[in-house]
Amino acid sequence: MRKLARLPGGFPYEDLKTATNNFRDQLGRGASGSVFKGILKDGFTVAVKRVDLTEYGKQFFEAEISTIASVRHVHLIRLRGYCSHMMESGGGFFVVYDLLPNGSLDTWIFPRMGSPTGQFLSWKLRYKVAVGVARALVYLHHDCFPPILHLDIKPPNILLDGQLRAVLCDFRLSKLTNEDGSEVRSKHIRGTTGYIAPELLQENQISAKCDMYSYGRQLWTGTTNISCLYVGKVNPKNLVGLIDKRLREDGKVDEKEAKSLVHVALWCLDEDPNRRPGDMRQVLYMLEAGKSDGIGAMVEQFSKELRIEKAPGGTFGAGATVDRVASEFLIEKVSERTSSSGGLLPKKAPSDEGNLLPKQTPSGWGTLTVTVHGAQNIVCNHNTRNLYVGARLSTDTDVKKTKNVEISRDPKWEEGFSFSLKRKPKRREYLIVWLYGTPEGDDDYIYNIFIDLANIAEKKHTNEMYPLLKENKTRGAEAKINIELEWRPPC
Repeated sequence: MRKLARLPGGFPYEDLKTATNNFRDQLGRGASGSVFKGILKDGFTVAVKRVDLTEYGKQFFEAEISTIASVRHVHLIRLRGYCSHMMESGGGFFVVYDLLPNGSLDTWIFPRMGSPTGQFLSWKLRYKVAVGVARALVYLHHDCFPPILHLDIKPPNILLDGQLRAVLCDFRLSKLTNEDGSEVRSKHIRGTTGYIAPELLQENQISAKCDMYSYGRQLWTGTTNISCLYVGKVNPKNLVGLIDKRLREDGKVDEKEAKSLVHVALWCLDEDPNRRPGDMRQVLYMLEAGKSDGIGAMVEQFSKELRIEKAPGGTFGAGATVDRVASEFLIEKVSERTSSSGGLLPKKAPSDEGNLLPKQTPSGWGTLTVTVHGAQNIVCNHNTRNLYVGARLSTDTDVKKTKNVEISRDPKWEEGFSFSLKRKPKRREYLIVWLYGTPEGDDDYIYNIFIDLANIAEKKHTNEMYPLLKENKTRGAEAKINIELEWRPPC
């Protein structure tokens, strides 16, 4: 068992400022901070991350540094040092990592304009990445003492080294567990919308099963902006048909490995954590051994839980219990939103022939209309430029967003959107609302609120001010949001 190490060497702030050309060469931005390219005095190239941890203080930051410094594994990023320089503006906490030559996995799956990695990964390399990430999680969960949870497994946090091996990064979103690895409850919800396990969002239950769910998502699913899966292809006799068409055309997809990977992804995505694999060691065993026992039963169970409804335009509407979005790692995209990128979509809409589910007509339980009027007492980071509100039902992945408005203490949107309710909401089912800030880069999650929908039928209409919670689940200095809800029964 690994024990926590002492703090690694500290870097003077001026050295990091010089190495990064005054923090001008930005590589990217995530939920926990900006990353810059740096060249140290010895000529070594590094990634310097400015971490948004000012609200936690130096003690919390150094505890996180001690955690990641004690980790030693080929599939986990190496920490070179840190800096806890604080200034009135523009300063903060910094961590220094090795800069890997092949970037992050998402740039290989979806090459961006100007990206140096324009090619896609072969099946052999993609499967190798899946196994590598599983090995990293086995190490964190079972070879560290106390166990460590990552809580933000996603393609941007999976780097590729010079040999195209997977290297898991972003220490800031790690979380220590109880010494026996048992479930804990935390005041901090960390992770990325669309990859967070349901039990963490709804009840703050943190365990290794949360990482397992996110792992399944990065195998099986894409972003929350894509809400359709070609269900006609989810067939035990045609699992290779689920694979990205570019890989099939390459002609080197191993069918046994494909079955194993689909089996693992579906099992990890079960909404009930008790029905997921026992632990990541079992997941790794299935991948390494190529075991696909029970794949037919698993696909059948997955398809039943989708409760697919035929939607306009020949695509399939979203179900209620399992996230249905096309794979950004292995599964071919079929949403119309991807038809212009890479030619992944078939020219014609999917046929009903061969579907595992009978046709259903959309009936449901009516419509929930959400109107976001405005917010009060909003406090943002110094680099935030605009604000918008995102929302989804806890039982679905369909995310609705408002327009961006300029940052202010009391922003106004006066904008609405609707959700189709598949059934009457049950206890512990919510409308989840996030308030995001948009800096120069990826969006920052600032506040959230969970609105209980169990009594919506009785109330039919509400217009209330809800207290907002910050990312650490504390009250946001009297921050509030005015949301109007109206339930309309089916016609």
